Amino acid sequence: MEGRKDVDASGRRERKKRQTREALEKAALRLFQEKGYDRTTIRDITEEVDVSQRTFFRYFPSKEAVLFGNWEESLELLRRLILERPSEEPVFVTLYRAALKLAEADRENEAWLVTVKRLAEKSRRIGEFERSVIYPGFERVVAEALAERMGVDLEEDPRPRVLAAVSVAAWTTARSIWMESGGRMAISDILSHTFGSLVEFMPESRGTGGGRKAENPRAGKKRGHKAGSQGRKRT
Repeated sequence: MEGRKDVDASGRRERKKRQTREALEKAALRLFQEKGYDRTTIRDITEEVDVSQRTFFRYFPSKEAVLFGNWEESLELLRRLILERPSEEPVFVTLYRAALKLAEADRENEAWLVTVKRLAEKSRRIGEFERSVIYPGFERVVAEALAERMGVDLEEDPRPRVLAAVSVAAWTTARSIWMESGGRMAISDILSHTFGSLVEFMPESRGTGGGRKAENPRAGKKRGHKAGSQGRKRT
C-alpha cells in the first residue's frame, strides 16, 4: 500500500510539472505574439502564469528555449530511430526514414512551428538560438548514432560527423521550405526531395550501411504529384 502511495504521489508531481511547463509555453507564445518577442521579458511570462522566475529556469535555460519545447526529447527519439534501422541499410535511407518518423511525431506541433517561424522573422535572436543550439544538438546526436551504427570512434573517424552535417542540412532545408509555405506543403514530400537529392549525388555510402546502392526516397512517387496533397493537417 505504501508503494502505491509513492507511485500516486510521483504521478501527481509529474503531471504538475507538465502542466506548469505547458502553461509557461502557452503564455510565452501568446505574449510574444501580442507584445513582440524582444519586448517580452521572462518576468512578463512568469507573472502571467503566477510562478517565480526561478521556476521558469527549472524548465527552460533561456527565453529562446521556451519556444522550442522539450526539444531534447526529440534528440533522444532521433537517436533511437537511427539505431533501430537495419544495419545493412544505406545511411541516407536510414536518416530519411528517421526524419520521416520524427516529423510524424511532431505533427501535432505544426501550428506552433509556423508561429515560431513568423516570430523568428521579426527577431534575429530566435534564429541565432536555432543555429547555435538546436542544429548543433541534432548534428551531435546524429553523428553519435551513426558512429555507434558503423562501429567507429567518433574522435578518429570523421565520416559520422560529415554525414550528420549533410543530413541535418537536408532536414533543416526541408523544414525551411515547409515553414515558408505556411505549413501547406506536406513535410514528407519535401523530405523525400531533399534526402532524394543526397542519394542522387551520393548513390552509395561505402562502409556506412552495407555498401549496397541506396534506394531513392523519391522513387515511386507519381509525376506531377503536388507536395502537400497528402498528409496535410486539417485545421
